Amino acid sequence: MSRLMESMKMKLLNNLSLLSVPIFLALSLAGCGGGGGSDTTTIDPAPTLQSLSVQDTSAVYTATSVVVTVSLSAASEEAISVNYTTVDGTAVAGTDYTATSGVLDFSAGDISKTVTIQLQASRNTDTTKLFHLTLSNPTNATISDDTGVVVLLDNSPDSAMFSNTAAIENWGSEGVFTASATCAACHAGNGLVMDYNGDDVSPFTKWKHSTMANALNDPYFNAVVEEEGHVFPDKKVFIEDTCMRCHAPMAYTHAHQTNTDLVDDPTTLLADGGYPFATAIEDNAAREGVACTSCHQVQPDNLGTIASMSGHYQIKSTSDTGNKTIFGPFQLPTGNNMINQTGYTPQYAAHIAESALCASCHNLYTPSLDLDGNPILIDPNDSNSIAQFPEQTPYWEWLNSDFSDPTKGNKTCQACHMAEPEAGYKTVISTKSPGNATLVERPDFGGKDNLDSFFGVHEFVGGNSYLLTLLKTYMTELGLGTDSGHTAQGFQDKVDATKAFLSTAADVVAMPSLVGTTLTVPVKITNNTGHKLPTSYPSRRMWVHLKITDNNGTTVFESGAVDSNGRIAKDNSTTGFTQSKCLEMLKQPDAASFDSIAEGCYEPHHDTINSADQVAIYEGVLGDVNQDITHVLLHARQYLKDNRIPPKGWTLDGQHTNPADSSIMDDGIVGLASTDTDFAPGKEAAGSDATDTVTYNIDVSAGTAPFNVTVELYYQTIKPSFVLGMHADDVAHGGITGDSYVGRFKEMYEKTPPITETLASQTINNIN
Repeated sequence: MSRLMESMKMKLLNNLSLLSVPIFLALSLAGCGGGGGSDTTTIDPAPTLQSLSVQDTSAVYTATSVVVTVSLSAASEEAISVNYTTVDGTAVAGTDYTATSGVLDFSAGDISKTVTIQLQASRNTDTTKLFHLTLSNPTNATISDDTGVVVLLDNSPDSAMFSNTAAIENWGSEGVFTASATCAACHAGNGLVMDYNGDDVSPFTKWKHSTMANALNDPYFNAVVEEEGHVFPDKKVFIEDTCMRCHAPMAYTHAHQTNTDLVDDPTTLLADGGYPFATAIEDNAAREGVACTSCHQVQPDNLGTIASMSGHYQIKSTSDTGNKTIFGPFQLPTGNNMINQTGYTPQYAAHIAESALCASCHNLYTPSLDLDGNPILIDPNDSNSIAQFPEQTPYWEWLNSDFSDPTKGNKTCQACHMAEPEAGYKTVISTKSPGNATLVERPDFGGKDNLDSFFGVHEFVGGNSYLLTLLKTYMTELGLGTDSGHTAQGFQDKVDATKAFLSTAADVVAMPSLVGTTLTVPVKITNNTGHKLPTSYPSRRMWVHLKITDNNGTTVFESGAVDSNGRIAKDNSTTGFTQSKCLEMLKQPDAASFDSIAEGCYEPHHDTINSADQVAIYEGVLGDVNQDITHVLLHARQYLKDNRIPPKGWTLDGQHTNPADSSIMDDGIVGLASTDTDFAPGKEAAGSDATDTVTYNIDVSAGTAPFNVTVELYYQTIKPSFVLGMHADDVAHGGITGDSYVGRFKEMYEKTPPITETLASQTINNIN
């Protein structure tokens, strides 16, 4: 083995190796009790009103009608009504379906209503199409989700869809790990305890349909693992093994603790071999994702430091300890019942409620490789100086903010993403007493400390309603159903909770003024979260949609509009972000002279906008060793652009230096935003105010005053270039034959596109 390979082995194995491909927990994005939502010139509805949402659905090609469900967040004592209408997408009324509109009336106590839409028997079913059902003009209610996507599936016999083996919920035990269903015997609600206004807020129930629980079932993650292994076939075992650390921690840890289910690693980077994805996707312990006995057995060793990040948490085997210990946040735990039921001994541990625990998988570094697949060295003369790319660093972002300051509230990851149902909420945390009797009321159970401690609902709600929508829509293909304990309603409830959480992530305020024929509109965006907005895996983006109409209703200006497939105009394959030359790994014709911005591969940061083809997009853009745009994670060397808005209190002095390259700040600002004076103002001294202001200067001489301005802040978890930039399914160019996770995800993405979320909005009328 070469000296370079030996040094790479040491470097990667010691602390910085994890290839954390994308979504994992997918929590980091939304706000924490700090505003968010929309603003219009109308009076805001009373906060006690229930909210309406419309569910996405699909119809097979033989269907003659489709039923769309409109739901209330809870039953109301008042009668509620809302208008609905169908809107064309790629499916067209009269050709593919019958246009439908009307009013839905909810009587007091009603929780849902349905709309039946007739489908045209003669419609062309050779391709998948979609249309929408939209809600408007509610009475005695608000609208949290106004658009339902109706997908008309095609009849293609060569569909890329295939089905995973069905996951099994009650899989028993593997080494120090146990199925969460075992924990549910005491930690699932029974209507008497862990109940909040009729909602089961127990750990098992709220966790079950979360992105945590489905970290391995995530079809996008599956696709990217396949893609990276296809690009670097010699490192496939190493890539898959390191990904499994955080996406299948129980099965991964058990395999390495017992030296079972491992395969030889041709790179010899893994001395004992690697735990492969093909084994994980068939292993029920792996399919349970990040579960009870993975998080609650993590030791406090090195948490919050580089040594524990990138999946380098520590979980002890029984040979290390002689027993199994479950860590929890409650002091004076009553242990006999847990020991008798599961064999685990409960123990109080402060670290289980600290952000540093989350950092073990949410601060992630990946080794940087050049276009030939060789490790990039910071110092060409030092074979140990392998570049490390900060794939995501929400923990650093949080640590460099007011959210981590005890004098300013100290809101941990858990405080936002596992929040109490309400401040001071108290509940017994088990349905069984030490004597194994079902509890009705036991206010003394477990000691006073148990009731006074923070009760974190294991909601794990965050910023990825799209993943949850895919999990719901493709339960059969993903092997989720009766045997796994999943339900479509369970996923839909999590989608609704995620969208509600996202509505707190940001505020947007427009301040238009008209001087002569120039309408100037400064748009101020405020990040309410404890990390960058957006954060986590760099497939995410946020952007401003600004529309100006005149007195006749004519559109005078529009930037950032989105189509029915969740794409903006620049997501096109001719001159936009998805051109083949932007998606290729080897830039043509001459990589040395390739200019990613000049070629139109991504949008630069804007402080001012005066043209409709300019869009204010907030995102991280990956750059390879040549500083060309890339969508291959292991080719990522540094960010070409990072104008994701920092959290409140973020400072330049508090940035975190890359562990391998001191010239890179892992939570820094990159590109034109770094010189934008109103981007995160205050960052040089007292700290960022968590805002950015982009100013639109628009010539409205073609319109008739008065003018109306609508501004919407859009968000999307997977931008099209990150999907179309995967090529493992391209058989004509050496891709995988047979079932391909990339091919399957692309079909899911086409049939169920990532319709944008609206984080905040504002409408201002009658501008003279």
